[in-house]
Amino acid sequence: MIKNELKSELSRKFYRYVLPSMVSMLFSGFYSMVDGVFVGNAVGSQALAAINLVYPVQACMNATAFGLGVGGAVLMSKHMGAEDYEEADSSMGNTLSILVIAGLVLMGFFWFTKEFCIQILGATGSIASYANDYISVIILCGIFPILGNGITPLIRNQGRTIAATLFMSSGLITNIVLDYVLVFRMRMGLRGAAIATVIAQAVVACLSLSYLFFNNRTVFSAEKLKIKVQRLKNIVRIAVSPFGQTLIPSVIIVLTNWQCIRYGNDDALAVFSLISYVLASVQLLLQGVGDGIQPLLSFYYGAGQRKEIRYLFRKGVISAIIISLLTAVGVVVGSRQIITLFGMSGSIAEGARPALIITATSFLLVGLSRCISAYFYAVEKTTVSSVLVYIEPCLFFPIALYLLPLIFQLNGVWLAYPTAQLFLSALCVALYFRIEYLETTRENNVVGNFEINSRAPEYFEG
Repeated sequence: MIKNELKSELSRKFYRYVLPSMVSMLFSGFYSMVDGVFVGNAVGSQALAAINLVYPVQACMNATAFGLGVGGAVLMSKHMGAEDYEEADSSMGNTLSILVIAGLVLMGFFWFTKEFCIQILGATGSIASYANDYISVIILCGIFPILGNGITPLIRNQGRTIAATLFMSSGLITNIVLDYVLVFRMRMGLRGAAIATVIAQAVVACLSLSYLFFNNRTVFSAEKLKIKVQRLKNIVRIAVSPFGQTLIPSVIIVLTNWQCIRYGNDDALAVFSLISYVLASVQLLLQGVGDGIQPLLSFYYGAGQRKEIRYLFRKGVISAIIISLLTAVGVVVGSRQIITLFGMSGSIAEGARPALIITATSFLLVGLSRCISAYFYAVEKTTVSSVLVYIEPCLFFPIALYLLPLIFQLNGVWLAYPTAQLFLSALCVALYFRIEYLETTRENNVVGNFEINSRAPEYFEG
């Protein structure tokens, strides 16, 4: 049992990490949502559909950055928990080098495959033209989201959660102001929305990189920045799960877009663009819970303190469930206001309301699966975490998306995601309790007990 004094200390750390993480992740999701609100009102539903169609390209860059950033941050926290500060600094330096290389490679790859990507994602006619205007700017300036999204986990895992949140909020405010100026006042359309986004991401990247430099100068030495093969493997191994967790919504977007075209039309695409914005924001908010407890779980994992890990994980799951219920109720009650916010009216608005309500039923399941997946990669059970992350887009969701529309037509398209989440959540819970049982059995078979100091280093206390 954990003493009340230790519970209070762990709760304080929990809220200090989780609340800023939630806000930070929510802000990152608001970038595209802000573009959608301005574009939907200033340009129209086809332009809104175009952003949604090519968003997977942007999401792939963000997911790569976030996955590598979390991979390096997990290693850093683990080594700090084991009081190996030299290795912790090297993990941070290697992560920075890997992020720069990944950013340059992705920029080049997507620029040369841009037209193919637009075509395979299903854009045609005027929507394809809109899509090209938007994604061209995003790709050309792709190094900024890579650095911004990749450095944020490193800052957060150092205990600087407020700083990470402030940097992200600065970018969001910049995006809102520039969207208003470029899209509404200067009538630059999707190109203006894209310019606003990349400038905002550049603000986040510059602030994050400057903060990291002035507070961790030793990390920017040639020795710490030089990539070691084994360290690279460890970072990539951990990165697989958070990368997939961030990218999977985009895979779901692509598959759903295809079914919207098959069972609906451009109106169905516009409706789904609205749904994807709302769903992405909720997903990122709930992912913020898992990502918020990840530094703590990784630290205590490195220190070998399982009681603390269990306590923090339970607290994370309870928080995710409460947030899921509140957001689901909020979306259902405010569905008409949300639809109006994106400039939809008439038959499109009428079709959007039941789709929003159906999607809201998945929020509770999303919170549960995100939290359990984050737990597994935080304690380096990467195989289990990867299975949970990738089984949804590779098995559960495609099957549901194919079968349900055969029965319910377009409503079946909206039902596919909640159905896939139901199966995924059941698997998450089953695997967690199975592994927890094995760990408890192993602990009970160990002869002798060793008490480990539970006090974190000063950097972790902030």
